[in-house]
Amino acid sequence: MSNRFGEVRALLIEGGPREMIRPSRLLQTHKEGYLSICRPLVGEILVFQDGKHATACGAQLVCYDSSRPYKVVMPERFRAVTLMMPRRLMGLTAKDTEMLTARAWPGSHGLGALLSNLLVGLEEHGEYVDTGIDLLGGCVAGLAAALFAERLRSMAEESGNGRPTLMLSMQAFIRERLSDPDLCPTAVAQRHNVSLRYLQKMFHQHNTSPARWIRDERLARCRAELVDPRFDHLSIAAIGERSGFYGASHLSRLFRDRYGVTPREFRKSRGAVLTE
Repeated sequence: MSNRFGEVRALLIEGGPREMIRPSRLLQTHKEGYLSICRPLVGEILVFQDGKHATACGAQLVCYDSSRPYKVVMPERFRAVTLMMPRRLMGLTAKDTEMLTARAWPGSHGLGALLSNLLVGLEEHGEYVDTGIDLLGGCVAGLAAALFAERLRSMAEESGNGRPTLMLSMQAFIRERLSDPDLCPTAVAQRHNVSLRYLQKMFHQHNTSPARWIRDERLARCRAELVDPRFDHLSIAAIGERSGFYGASHLSRLFRDRYGVTPREFRKSRGAVLTE
């Protein structure tokens, strides 16, 4: 089973004992790395990466970064759900994920339980989801990002390195205020007590800029709402305003530059988009 929800992919894998080994020479070169979060349904999963190893079973979660060497072992018959997401959606660099990989996280309470149960739900019902695909992917990514932030926060307090948590906090701040026409890099920097130059440096590590990230998030939200029938009663201009674009022509130009079609053309082709 493989389902794609926007930029998020959910995989169901099962079988007998298996090993997946990816040494450096076999790694695919991606423009952006991917994080894989595994939730065992039957059996257990062992992950080896970044000089660490962890075993997950039951409702536990464990993750690995596909851009670095890793080994995943299922020592017995297994069934598991794996969630694959671009690191960009999480606001994390490859260096940041070294703090997250090969660690078993509890899935019995808090955010861990929410994500663990969501993965079970995707396995059971994912194939029946045929609307709001991009919106669902954004929700899944947001929940995963919140869990990462929670985990990183405790580790940052111990190590004195709060940069990954700060990045996630800034991205969450932006997503919550996309409809605000006054949202800009300066406002983000002021809210988080950092200089504009430092803010730009942090986003540069993700091959983007604060202004471009805000614009792309606004466009992604517009795209998600244009493809969702629940928003059919709204005009394209109204959808644009919900994401901070005030002016239909401005939205149309940016949307076409980003996705290759105008918002109107994209909405008309929604049926084809949902069956891809």
